[in-house]
Amino acid sequence: MTLIKWSQQRITLIFPLTVVLVGFIGGFRGLWAEPAWAIAINPSQPVLEFEPPNDGAPGDREDAGSRPGCPKQEKPFTALVPATNLGVTVAAYPTFWLYMPYRSGSVELVLEDEDTKNRVYQTRFQVKDGAGIISFRLPETAPPLEIGKKYRWRFFFFCKPARESDFLAVNGVIKREPLTAMLRSQLEQVSPRERVALYAKNGWWHETFTELAELRRAKPQDSSLAANWAKLLKHPLVGLDEIVSEPLVPCCKSE
Repeated sequence: MTLIKWSQQRITLIFPLTVVLVGFIGGFRGLWAEPAWAIAINPSQPVLEFEPPNDGAPGDREDAGSRPGCPKQEKPFTALVPATNLGVTVAAYPTFWLYMPYRSGSVELVLEDEDTKNRVYQTRFQVKDGAGIISFRLPETAPPLEIGKKYRWRFFFFCKPARESDFLAVNGVIKREPLTAMLRSQLEQVSPRERVALYAKNGWWHETFTELAELRRAKPQDSSLAANWAKLLKHPLVGLDEIVSEPLVPCCKSE
């Protein structure tokens, strides 16, 4: 396992931007000042800047090995998180994303308190139409993530559930941060694309990835969304270049 330390960087995804100037009013020239989150005047093409937290965690987001029941694939079983192995969320029940190179099998999620190492949740779900990007939302039957706490997630993939000894494994950390009343209000007033920009600017990986993935799923031919998707995944602190072209596959619910 590796611990990656890094300085804060940012990725800027460029979109067309309309700047509105206010002319002379009563003999004075003025420029209407917008808050940072609302600078993008064109709501269909907002500016997106991903600013990850200056933090990281030990973990392994890939398992490139092979097992008797799991032949080695060109691309490994991968948890879709930054290369720092830490993803930030504001959700009590966040969505996790995985790249699944196999068409079928069984996945087990184990969630632990990172400080106490106590197990707080465990579930299993089936993958029937894999070979692509899949998602799993933490169900509301699970304990909600607590604000300010870190949790270690572990995903185990069993190619052949009858052979429990043959599995692939990935792990990393998720941290829940608070959502202020001001940001909550802003999120309620903007479009889905503007929400992605807000999520990204605040470094909320799980919300950024989830919202952008759902927009991509709804509009797969949208070139602007495709460009955002590629640049986000290719960021040096994300490093998921090989996943850019993979399809989004409908999946999964706990058993």
